[in-house]
Parts: sequence; C-alpha cells; structure tokens
Amino acid sequence: MASAASQPASPSRAPAARPGVLLRSAGARQGALIGAAMVAAGGFDYAVNVIAGRWLQPVQFGAFVSVTAILQVLLSLSIAVRMVTAYYTAALTRAGDEQVGAFLRRAWRWSWRWGLVATALVALASPWMARVLRLPHPWPLFAASAMVLMLFLREMSYGALQGVQAFAGLGLVQVTQAALRLAFAAALIRLGAGCTGAVLAQPLGCVGALLLALWWLRPYRSGPDLPPLAVNRWYSLATLVGLAVFGVLSNLDALFVKHWFSPRIAGDYGTVVTLEKMSLFVPWAVGFVLFPKVAKRKADGEDTRPIVLLSLAAALVPGLALTVAYFAFPGALVRLCFGPAYADPGIVLGLASLAATLQAGVQIWLNYALSTGRNAYVYLLAGVLGLQACALYLFCRDSVLSMTVVMVMAGLLANVAGYATTCLASCPAGPAPDAVRQPTGA
Repeated sequence: MASAASQPASPSRAPAARPGVLLRSAGARQGALIGAAMVAAGGFDYAVNVIAGRWLQPVQFGAFVSVTAILQVLLSLSIAVRMVTAYYTAALTRAGDEQVGAFLRRAWRWSWRWGLVATALVALASPWMARVLRLPHPWPLFAASAMVLMLFLREMSYGALQGVQAFAGLGLVQVTQAALRLAFAAALIRLGAGCTGAVLAQPLGCVGALLLALWWLRPYRSGPDLPPLAVNRWYSLATLVGLAVFGVLSNLDALFVKHWFSPRIAGDYGTVVTLEKMSLFVPWAVGFVLFPKVAKRKADGEDTRPIVLLSLAAALVPGLALTVAYFAFPGALVRLCFGPAYADPGIVLGLASLAATLQAGVQIWLNYALSTGRNAYVYLLAGVLGLQACALYLFCRDSVLSMTVVMVMAGLLANVAGYATTCLASCPAGPAPDAVRQPTGA
C-alpha cells in the first residue's frame, strides 16, 4: 500500500500557508537558529582560509584551496548520508524512541564500515590526484583522506539531530567543529606544517564535534535491536547523484584553475574562491530546515511551494548583496582580507560571486526536489554540469574571466530547470521513501 508520503499533495486538503504565517512559524525560528549557527561556523571556517592566505605562500595557498575543493565535493557526496538519515529518522519519530534508536545504531555501524572503505580508496588515489593538481607531494591529500571517515560519521550524526529536530544541538555541534578547526589550523601552520597542517585541522576539529554530537544523541545509543527497515535505494541513489552533481558544479572552478593555470594564478584565484563561498552560508542553513519541513507538509497534503519560494529569497538576497560589494571593491576587499601579496581580481570576483549566488538557488531547488520526490531535476542538473564542463574545456582554458561567465550561465540554466521541474511541473511527484511501513526481516 502506498503511504501518505508517496502520494501527490492535494491542495484541497489544507489551505496554502500565507507568507506572514510562515515567517512567524516554528520552522522560521528554527531556520533563524540554524542560520545564526552556520554563519558563526562559516565565520570560523573563513577565518581558516584568511589565516592560510596570510600565513602561507600564494602557491601553497593555491594548493590548500584545491585540496579543500576536493573535500567540498566529497562533503556534497556525504550529505546524502545526512539527508537519508534525516528523512527516515523524522519518519520514525512517530513510532517512538526505540525505533529511532534501532535505526540510528544500524546507521552508525554502516557509516563506520563504508567510511573506512572510502578513506582507504581516497588515500590510495592521493598520489594520482597530486599529479593531476600539480602538487609537489601528496601529503595534503593524505591529510584530506583522514576527513573522509569523519564525513561519514559526522553527516550521519547531523542527520540524526536534524531528523529529531534537535536544532540547538545541531547548531552547537557545527560551531564547535568550526572553532576547533580554526584553533588547530592556526597552531599547525605556526608550527611549520604548512598546507598539510591547514588541511589536517579539519578532521581534527571534526573529532571533537563528533563526540559532542554523540553526547547529544545519548538517549538513542541503547535499546532493543528491532527488525531493520527497508531504505528506498532508488531514493538514496537519486540523493547521492544530485549532491555529487551539485558538489562538482559548485567547486569545479577551483579545480579547473588549479589544473589548467599556473600555480601563481591558482594562488590568486584562491582568494576569489574563499570570498565567493560566502554566498553559500545562508542556503546551507535554509536547506537544513527546508528538507524535513517540506517532506512533512507534503505528507500532510499541504502546499509546499510557499516554503520553497521564501527559502529561495532567503538564499539569494545575501549573495546578491555581497556580489554588489564584490563588483564595487574587488581589490580593496582582497587586500583587506589577505594582504598585498595577491593580485586584484577585478570583475572576476563579482562574476564568481554571482555564480555562487545562483548555485545557492540551485541548492534550494535540489533540496526541494529531493524532499518531494521530483528526481527529474537531478538528471537535468547533471546535464547542466556536463554543458558547463564542456564549455570550460572548449573556451576557458586560457581565460579566468571566460570561466566565470560560463559559471554564471550554468547557474541561471540550473535555476530555470529547478523552477520548471518543481513549481511548474504538471506531473505528480515521484514516490518518496516510507521508513515506517516497510520493515524487513533481514
């Protein structure tokens, strides 16, 4: 039997919420809480980039930015663990803490097993990736491989906190991790560990945050082992593919510049990458709250479009404001944040920020599509990524400016595709996973 979560929403069952009501809702307050926490955590993370930019040589900073971009792609992949964990945990809260605890303990064992496998694979691939990125040695990538296990364990814990809607704990864990990362990065760079130390600070900070998350989830760490629930593998696969595509789409510029341009240009572009990513602060916070809220409203047969449109506005407005500042004062901002060792990026900074702002919209559309089962957007987004990669290779191997123009065009196309496949789509949403009604005996 199809569950309520797999049925198309019926607008007649509940009136559409007015924007004013949504802004005063618990979801808005939770979004503000997570938003504040993520802005604080983002501030610590960007302080790491500023310290690295000031204390490392530009060539080393370019290497740090490229390795961090790889970690961002892996982070996007690992978010699939968080989203699937959050979806099923949220559904199981209706069945009681014993069901939630049994599911989370199995998810924890799964994260350990596959996290160790992924860590070994990344470590084995590190020498090859060092050659592709033209790094003098693979040690920064070996340090990055230590983060892979942490991503599996951390995102599973984040998903659990998100699913039980423990947003205060989730925010505290994120701020703690970012603060620890900053402390470790400053200490390791000062001790002479260079780019490798700046990268290693991230998994070290993650260990402390993970311990705090486990303490917050202690009510679910013991209890009876109940029959496992059947996780919808097609839904999980669509989530993984969508997040992988977004991860590459939003980090391709840093990897492209590191591979095709000189180390000095890559170092200068590292300042652009650091500043442009500020446009992604808010959408990550909005997405944390948007995903479970939309899934719940869909299951209740309510109109979900007002939520996504308000979320889109909340994601785009800060990025557009930053973009205006970046167009107006590119050289001054780079000198203020990173010192005089880096070149003035000129119009490139504003264009890169505009592209990142459009990617913030893509992140909202992706969360909305996955929470409503409209997986067509995942495949269209993959097509946009393919077009962007082809355009970069054909037209942008000798021009950073052309590269940022291509990024803006791809961002616009991806947002139009998101609107067309979710808000304008005439076909019903695809089936969403039902964590409660599909137990198995295995």
